[in-house]
Amino acid sequence: MHSGPKIAFVGGGSYQWGPKIILDVALNEGLRGGTLVLHDINAGALEDMFDWGQKAIERTNADLKLEKTLRPEEALWGADFVVLSISTGGLEATALDLEIPARYGVVQTVGDTVGPGGLFRGLRNIPVVVEIARAMEKYCPNAVLLNLTNPLTVLTRAVTKATSIRAVGLCHELFSTLGMLSKMFDAPEEAINVRVAGINHFIWVTEVSVQGRDVTSEAFRRISGGEAREISLSDTDGNTDPFVNTWGIRTELCRLYSYLPAAGDRHVCEFLPGYLQDERERERLDLRVTTVDVRREKLAEDKERVRRMIRGDEPIPTGRSREEISDIIAAMWTGENSVNIVNLPNAGQVRDLPLGAVVETYGALNGTGASGIVFGELPPPVAALVHPHVFNQEAIVEAGSTGDRDLAFRAFLNDPLVGNRPDAREMFEEMLEVQS
Repeated sequence: MHSGPKIAFVGGGSYQWGPKIILDVALNEGLRGGTLVLHDINAGALEDMFDWGQKAIERTNADLKLEKTLRPEEALWGADFVVLSISTGGLEATALDLEIPARYGVVQTVGDTVGPGGLFRGLRNIPVVVEIARAMEKYCPNAVLLNLTNPLTVLTRAVTKATSIRAVGLCHELFSTLGMLSKMFDAPEEAINVRVAGINHFIWVTEVSVQGRDVTSEAFRRISGGEAREISLSDTDGNTDPFVNTWGIRTELCRLYSYLPAAGDRHVCEFLPGYLQDERERERLDLRVTTVDVRREKLAEDKERVRRMIRGDEPIPTGRSREEISDIIAAMWTGENSVNIVNLPNAGQVRDLPLGAVVETYGALNGTGASGIVFGELPPPVAALVHPHVFNQEAIVEAGSTGDRDLAFRAFLNDPLVGNRPDAREMFEEMLEVQS
């Protein structure tokens, strides 16, 4: 008899997320006796991840039952938790999100959160994600949705606005900042505390402490002086990998605003005008573009690695990943308290932002679910940068839920990477036309 939770993993054929989530759930003591159901619309990928998962469970001798299904209702039926990691349209759609704006001179480093790419990715995913949440209302109304899909803020907000499902958006971008601070102050990561708030991929650290000692001004001074960049690049040895945290734009913004953006540079630079359009600026700040080719290569590598492990040509890892998903599920299942960085509807945790809008802050997780921890008000220089995006994201959610093209276009114009340019309508229509 299985006594643990039933966890449905929608997008369970993900070669990137699948291995991490399966192994983390399998190794989490609080989730013993549970069932993890993988669901995907890609039968080949689903089969691969199921085979990999069976081997991982066997290797770690974990008390976890693994199942797979191509039918969403089967995965959702009676689930306690639903993990969501999907990409409507896949890399083919992402390619168009990047290539069409590039022809108009709009450079995007990632294109999955803001910018023209982020907006259209949101419009594509909103109806699909809301449909999944509506199916949850039918098959598992009390389950918690843990969303990993970008644009994270927009999709988490669409679910909480359109349905009664409790949704939590999870992102790992803060970890790189905590890791860097740990090296800078030569202290274990658990000893580093930050006050941080904003929206996904655009969160700002306003205070830093090490072992209970306030080191904010020292940390910001050292980061502004380029030390974080040195620490981050010291072990990359001239590597041009776009996923490397270069700390170029974060150093610059910390110097300019006296607060620290805590997500990776390739995300942060898309929230501001002026940095990406000028090639010299991109070089000066070492802003690296994550092309679709790089993503295709990464997917092929992840897929090949999973298959090597299935064949037994490479050992399956036996340790946990850095992700907090399994700990968050365990806290809500066992009732033990856990504090993690989460995206939740604003119930007052960020006082100067609208109630209901999804914000990223620390949250307390336990048997009652997830509640945001009060941060207070964003400092004025940061608020001026964050606020326009919050209101724009609300407009994107509304446009994606209602199909209102005019509203979608206004949100498009309001994005700092687009601005009120004369060819904006043309770019928008061209991007709209290729959405299938």
